[in-house]
Amino acid sequence: MSRPSRTPLRVATGTAVVFTVVALAAVLSQHGDEPTMTPAPYFSRTSSGVEPYKPTPEPRTTSHTSRIGERKALSQREAIAAPSTTPTTPHPIATPPADIRISFYRDCTGHAQKCIDAGALTLYAGRILAGHNFNGYQWLSRVPVGQEVRVISGPLAGTYRVYGHLRIGRQGGSIPTFRGSPALVLQTCEGGGTGFSLLKRVQEAS
Repeated sequence: MSRPSRTPLRVATGTAVVFTVVALAAVLSQHGDEPTMTPAPYFSRTSSGVEPYKPTPEPRTTSHTSRIGERKALSQREAIAAPSTTPTTPHPIATPPADIRISFYRDCTGHAQKCIDAGALTLYAGRILAGHNFNGYQWLSRVPVGQEVRVISGPLAGTYRVYGHLRIGRQGGSIPTFRGSPALVLQTCEGGGTGFSLLKRVQEAS
C-alpha cells in the first residue's frame, strides 16, 4: 500500500504563512513606524541584562537628627556652670520706695558677710541693716532726708526718720564713725565704696 502524498498539506501551510506576512505588512504600513519595546517601569536595562529598579530614598527629617549632625551627649568631664557670687546682670533698685516698711531681716551679728552674700537684708553691729546693691538693696543708701522708715519686727522694730548720709571710699574694713549717733543705719555698696543712710528713732513700736 502506497503512502498518501503530503504535497497538499505543504501547499496549505505555505499559503498560510504568506497570508500572515502580507497581513503584518499591511498593519505596519498603516502605522508607518516599527513597534518599539518599552521597559517595565520597575526595571532598567543595562548591558549585562535587566536589573531591579532601585528608587532614590528621600532624606528623612526628624526632631532628633539633621544634616548638620546628631545631638552630642554631655561629656562626663563637663559640668554645669556654677553661678557666680556676683551676678553678671545687676538688678539694683536705685529709687527708694515711697513707703518704706521693713518686715524681715536676718540677725547675723558676728558673721554678717555670709548672710549679706546670701542675698538677705542683714542686721549686724546692733543697728546696721545691710544688703548688696545687686540684690535689690541699692536704695538703702539713698533714702531722702526727712523720709520715715518703719521696721515692723525684730529688735529694731519702730519708726525712724532719715537725717543724713555718709559715703566712704572703700568696701569692708572697720565701721566708720557716724555723726549724730544714729539709732538705725541703712548700708549698701556705692560703686567701689559704701553708702549709708542715717536715721533717728521717732516712735517706738506699738
